[in-house]
Amino acid sequence: MDKEALKQRCRERVRPVVLGLDRAGVGPLAVSVVGLLICILSGLVVAGGHLFWGALIFLLGAGLDMLDGDLARLQGKVSRRGAFLDSTFDRLGEAALFAGLAWYYVAHLAQPRPWAVLFILGTVVGSLTTSYVRARAEGLQTTCHVGLLQRPERVVLLGVGMLLGWRVLEVVLGILAVLTLATTVQRLIHVARKLPGAGQADVGFGSGPPTSPGEEP
Repeated sequence: MDKEALKQRCRERVRPVVLGLDRAGVGPLAVSVVGLLICILSGLVVAGGHLFWGALIFLLGAGLDMLDGDLARLQGKVSRRGAFLDSTFDRLGEAALFAGLAWYYVAHLAQPRPWAVLFILGTVVGSLTTSYVRARAEGLQTTCHVGLLQRPERVVLLGVGMLLGWRVLEVVLGILAVLTLATTVQRLIHVARKLPGAGQADVGFGSGPPTSPGEEP
């Protein structure tokens, strides 16, 4: 099963929740804001030394990210503003969690784990630049849908690693650091090949729409 088919199946599973939110009068922006607040809470819980509970809270907050895009489409509220806010909230939520993880590895173990902190830094840099490359490409009126490791995969790996404990998580963070940075390089090469160089005509631009709410940049 490819990613698109899996994504569609997940959307079908959460459809009753989306319909329930719509009947309750909840808008997509409210869902995005609550998701951000929950992810910030998870970072605080992890920073307080509770890795397992922080993982559960983080997965709950990340799960809301599956809802806001579909809710926006259902209510006819799809907009570039919503896409912008949704993507920004996702980055802020991840940053809060990674800050909590860094503090956990420094303050809550018998010995600080500098390699874990380095992996966290690498993952943060990779995650931010992965999203930036796509956003910048779309700002130049081209598309960038490739990626070895996008946000859904990052969320699953990170959540499972946290649930299995700090030793497993440290390995997962190392894998995430490598794959997120590799995804950035992959996207850089992909976009650079599509963009015209000096003296070349701007052919093929405008080939795709901007990111819609709920679609990961």
